[in-house]
Amino acid sequence: MRSFVGSAALAAMLVGGPLAAQEAVERPVVATVESLADDTSPKAEAASPKPDEAASAVRSAAGIGSDVAAAPPAVMELAPLPPPPPPITLVLNTDLGSQRLTVIENGKAKYMWPISSGRRSFATATGTFHPQWASKMHFSRQYEFAPMPHAVFFHRGMAFHGTSSVGLLGQPASHGCVRLAPGNAALLFKLVHKHGYASTKVIVHNGSRREPAVARRGSRGELASARAAQRGSYRVSRASTRRSSSSTD
Repeated sequence: MRSFVGSAALAAMLVGGPLAAQEAVERPVVATVESLADDTSPKAEAASPKPDEAASAVRSAAGIGSDVAAAPPAVMELAPLPPPPPPITLVLNTDLGSQRLTVIENGKAKYMWPISSGRRSFATATGTFHPQWASKMHFSRQYEFAPMPHAVFFHRGMAFHGTSSVGLLGQPASHGCVRLAPGNAALLFKLVHKHGYASTKVIVHNGSRREPAVARRGSRGELASARAAQRGSYRVSRASTRRSSSSTD
C-alpha cells in the first residue's frame, strides 16, 4: 500500500514538473506584454509617435518614390497688358513765332504753310496734343457762327481750319485757332483721317520770330480758294451744332 502511494506521488511530481516549468516560462512573457501595454512612463511616450506625426510621416513616405505628385502652387492670374500705342506717323509742327505749320509725314517734312494763330488776348495754347475730333464743316457758336471748314480740333475749342482771310496768313489774327488757306486745310483734314488721331501728334510752340518766306497775302491759288469759299453757302450740320459751344475761330 505504501509503495502504491509513493509511486503515485512520484508520478505526480514528474508530471507537474514540466507543467510548472512551462507555466513559469509563459508567465514572464505575458507579464512583459502587459507591462508594455500599461507602461505610461515618459520613455514610453517618447518612443511611441503621436497620431499627427505618424500621419504626416505616412503622407511623406507615400509621396517619396511614388507616382503621387504634390499639388502645384496656386498661380496668380495677371491682368493682360494694354496694347502699345500706335506709332506717330504724322506730326503737325506749329511754330507760332514764324507763323508757319510744318507737316511731317513718316519722318519727312512734306509741307510748310503760313498760318494765323491767336492774336493778342486770344493766345493759341502751346504744348503737345493729339486731334480729338474733326468736322468737315463747322461753325463757331462763340463768334457769330463764323465758318470753320475742315476743322481738326486738338485742344478744347482750338482747331486747325480753313479761312477766307488768306491776306492775314503769316501773322496772328484768330481767336485762338490755327487758320490755314482753304486748300491746305482740306489737305490737312485728309491727312489726319488717313493716319488717324492716335498716330497724329500736334506740337504747338512759340518758336522763332523770323519772318516767314511765304508772302503774307498768299498765293494766287489760295486767294482763288478764299473767293470761292466766300461765294459758297455753308450749311450747319446737326453733328457740328452738337459740338462744344466754346469753339474758337
